[in-house]
Amino acid sequence: MGPADAVIERVRVECLDESVAGPWEKGDSRFAVVVEASGVTGAFAPVDELPAALIATRLGHSALRHPVSDHRGLLDRLLAELGPHEAGLGRWAVGALDCAVWDLHGRLADLPVAALLSDRPARRVPVYASWLSLDLNVASAADLVRATADEGFAFTKWALRDAEAGEIALLAERAAKWAGQSVAVDALGTWGHLRTVEVAPLLGPETVRWVEDPLARTDQTAYTQLLSHTRELRVAFGERLSHEEDARALLENCRPTAFTFDAVWCGGITEAQGWLGAAQDARVPVHLHGRAFLPAVHLAAAFPDATGAVEHQVVWEPRRQRALRGTLRPDGGHVVLPDRPGLGMEVRR
Repeated sequence: MGPADAVIERVRVECLDESVAGPWEKGDSRFAVVVEASGVTGAFAPVDELPAALIATRLGHSALRHPVSDHRGLLDRLLAELGPHEAGLGRWAVGALDCAVWDLHGRLADLPVAALLSDRPARRVPVYASWLSLDLNVASAADLVRATADEGFAFTKWALRDAEAGEIALLAERAAKWAGQSVAVDALGTWGHLRTVEVAPLLGPETVRWVEDPLARTDQTAYTQLLSHTRELRVAFGERLSHEEDARALLENCRPTAFTFDAVWCGGITEAQGWLGAAQDARVPVHLHGRAFLPAVHLAAAFPDATGAVEHQVVWEPRRQRALRGTLRPDGGHVVLPDRPGLGMEVRR
């Protein structure tokens, strides 16, 4: 039986074996979503406890007997199960289940997911390095930034939490000097309106490529007001959004320098295609968030004209890939698309 005839027969959530994927530390994702059809298994991992629990208790049952290849229909069915208070967590859970079904579809068709999305996916995907846990004030920061930049990434991104405007600007200038090129800055939602307005004139394009998430909420009204006061500011946002209508409104009215949504948090690979289309309509570059690195690589390979470099979280991504047999590591600023069926990695189950 091929993917056109197969229906989802079983959905389950499994705790990853700590003896092969651990030992667990705070913040580690410990679960896998597993789906079966026609004697074939697809999976997505790692997944956090709360979305995994929602799949195990509700969403998995809703997916049963649904055609594997009808991704849009399955997405609509799953979204209909969510209540109004479940927007963020619910979309996350839907996205994880959606990715597992895409992996199953690829295995049934004996094709990589990117080849299901496009007739001619790119073989190599550009990535940029993100190291948000590094304190740029420590003595070793200069060497670490230089070493990271020397690996050939498209560019690098560093965290600058709220501080005095002069200190933020000084650290950004140092990071750009150490990296030998302009850097992206992630404010992690800590700056707020007043601090962002104060620091914006101090961050020239030769130093800062963009400031990501300066505000605590990705709200159209707040960003419209902010950008009306700081027209020179290059901002990026997207990972905190969970509805395409909100994304389209922000893209059209606020026009960020980069749209950084997450391929799982938005609702999965199926939903992400619409978000890529929205960004293309608004002529805003997409740099997919690195939390869902493997799905992001397949999307970027399938739609290279709609995406720029994908975020590679240099500290967290190797920890996540302990859940997988094999690794997807950057080399010279690119990763090679896995040529195996589905998402291309085996979950350590």
